[in-house]
Amino acid sequence: MSTSVTVAPREIHDLVYRASSVAGCDAGMAERIAHNVTFAEIHHSGAVRAFCEALETTALPTSAWVTAPDALAAAELAARDRGTASVTFEPPVPLAAIAATLQQSLERGVASTGADADARADTTVSAIELRLIDDPAASARQAQIDHTRANAYRHGIAVEQAWFSRLEAAAADYLVAESTLDEIDSRPNVA
Repeated sequence: MSTSVTVAPREIHDLVYRASSVAGCDAGMAERIAHNVTFAEIHHSGAVRAFCEALETTALPTSAWVTAPDALAAAELAARDRGTASVTFEPPVPLAAIAATLQQSLERGVASTGADADARADTTVSAIELRLIDDPAASARQAQIDHTRANAYRHGIAVEQAWFSRLEAAAADYLVAESTLDEIDSRPNVA
């Protein structure tokens, strides 16, 4: 049995952002990946693992972690125009790469099928169907998401220690701002 560590969602977000930047993603890509991974870890668990595995096996800036949310956004626009749309991922993508993007679409009135709401974040998804909705179930789902998110921010999230350590290591090479280094250099040396 693996041990876990309780972390704040902001820690996951920050480390994923930094690791994505180190892997070559621009600020916008890194932010979107961090948002998807944090959301997926809160609501599905296994997202940190899926992200770390991707870092070890994929060129992140050209991977589905970057392209899949864009494909979903295009499909959402098509669903708004035609009532339904679909997107296929080849190869399949981890739910962690698109979880927050799917939720954002739902908040805008576009529901999806193809990704099980109870699936772990490291589960892969090969296709998503989108459709316009006018459904009270969406507001009930949003209330559940808000409750789970509030608990995660209040009490933290249990993440597998080994994968969180790998995430910390992947983020360790993130550059420190020049102004921070200048401030450190300007302090008097105390021996």
